[in-house]
Amino acid sequence: MPSDTYAYLLWLPLLSSCLYLLRLRFLRQPYKAIPLVGSSPFEPRLLATWRFFRNAKSIVNGGYDKFKHRAYRFVRNDADLIVLPLSTLDELNALPWSIANPTGAHVHNLYGPHTGVDLLLRSDLHYRMIQRKLTPNLGAITGPMEQELALALAETFPRCEGDGADDEWVVIKPYDVLLKLVTRMSARVFVGVPFCRDERWLDISVNFTENIFVSVCLMRLFPNWMQPLLSLALPSLWRGRAYVRKAQALLGPEFARRLALADEKAQSPSTTTTTTTTADEKPAPPPTTTDDPSPGDNDDEDEEPTVLAWMASCATGAERSPPHLAHLEVILALASIHTTQMAALHALYDLAALPPAYAASLRAEILTEVARGWSKASYSRLTRLDSLLRESQRRSPPSVLAYHRLMLRAHTLADGTRLPSGAHICLAAHAVQNDAAHTEDPAAFDPLRAWRLRQAEGQAHLHQFSTTERTVLAFGHGKAACPGRWFASLEVKVLLVGVLMGWEVRLPGAEEGGGAGERPPNKVAHEFIFPDPGAVVEVRRRVGGVGEVGWPF
Repeated sequence: MPSDTYAYLLWLPLLSSCLYLLRLRFLRQPYKAIPLVGSSPFEPRLLATWRFFRNAKSIVNGGYDKFKHRAYRFVRNDADLIVLPLSTLDELNALPWSIANPTGAHVHNLYGPHTGVDLLLRSDLHYRMIQRKLTPNLGAITGPMEQELALALAETFPRCEGDGADDEWVVIKPYDVLLKLVTRMSARVFVGVPFCRDERWLDISVNFTENIFVSVCLMRLFPNWMQPLLSLALPSLWRGRAYVRKAQALLGPEFARRLALADEKAQSPSTTTTTTTTADEKPAPPPTTTDDPSPGDNDDEDEEPTVLAWMASCATGAERSPPHLAHLEVILALASIHTTQMAALHALYDLAALPPAYAASLRAEILTEVARGWSKASYSRLTRLDSLLRESQRRSPPSVLAYHRLMLRAHTLADGTRLPSGAHICLAAHAVQNDAAHTEDPAAFDPLRAWRLRQAEGQAHLHQFSTTERTVLAFGHGKAACPGRWFASLEVKVLLVGVLMGWEVRLPGAEEGGGAGERPPNKVAHEFIFPDPGAVVEVRRRVGGVGEVGWPF
């Protein structure tokens, strides 16, 4: 073989490697003015992605510590995410959704075109329904949630057979138990009786979500050019699509019936037309109070209000399709069930790790409301329980990131940061709320932190689990804050009241009346924070139990 051929074979790999590195450098040119954390500009993206999958929390929080007052970025396989400083929050809030779009960012995070979540880009029906129907009617759905929880507790929680105070401690895996409880409660609100007890719907609402999150976590580990192939090859995506089809077959006839009834009513001269809103014309968030709910809006005035009925009544134009509405029901279950279950489980782990006296103080607070006359408004007055939830979320939010936006048009911030079209921006929510500049002694878990803040004059309505602040971003902030956070707050409280009044809970290794045991550590995958699904707690049935609350059934 000629010597020049040997030289060619020797230099070809080196030349190819140089071209590859230059290509990587070129692809990141739009962000060259924004410092990169967690990887090198010349590092293969696959390696940087794997590092983020394993160490997202330390990468994001480390970047915040180093660049607290300026933008920085990190590599996630599907995008370079730009983390903006807290000082830009007001400016971002002022941007219209046609420039910085939250829905587009959430769809991107969940690989919408492959998982079916891109349905949210076709209409804002879910947003309108939550703001106009669900939140104003929280009072009307509280009783049904309580009733469904009582039934589910009797079927799901151990009986702890014994005699009064001598009932035995029983080991349970709370991840599985709370998931069943939340699924039943959510189903009662979302689809009503009899669907809420139909094993087909319960299976769909739980396993669609699990398969979608498995798919997202796996797809993020592979290059973007492989996504179409993965979309065809991943069994979790096959199952996710199959669950959507099952939901359409199960709920489609009921949606069709309701739409037909609505068409009949539309012939009445007194019928008014439901208007829609564009992405930049979102109505103001409804009031957080549930003391004076508006009546339900179902076809039958005596019928229990449900999300299913509200969606059928709010749908207009192309939205009035039974397959579309059934698909949207499944996506709402994805957004609700597992996030609510994880918030409740984090709080349960945190509560079990506290001295038993704190759980006793929560029961005393509940019993004070019972003596006052238990009502739907009682949950808003459980300020110690609310404070526990807020502190638990501070330490264990759903994600280390929040306030996601997809830039639909290029924009330059006041500090000179250039955000090109297509950029994915966010804020380091976990780092912000655990910054000593914003939270006193952030390393300590203080379940009464928010409770004390609310004791100050004029602060009683602030610092709640469902309220957002500039430094409390788990639910977002501003006009695009999570519209379902009031429902989530109510549902978690209903669940924890039922568990607290019915059972004592402790961690393994805790001594009777003494130490609390060690809280199970969280799991982190990509930017997501999960309570340990394999951890166990010990429970013992209380004398009196749920009946002490005086729930009306």
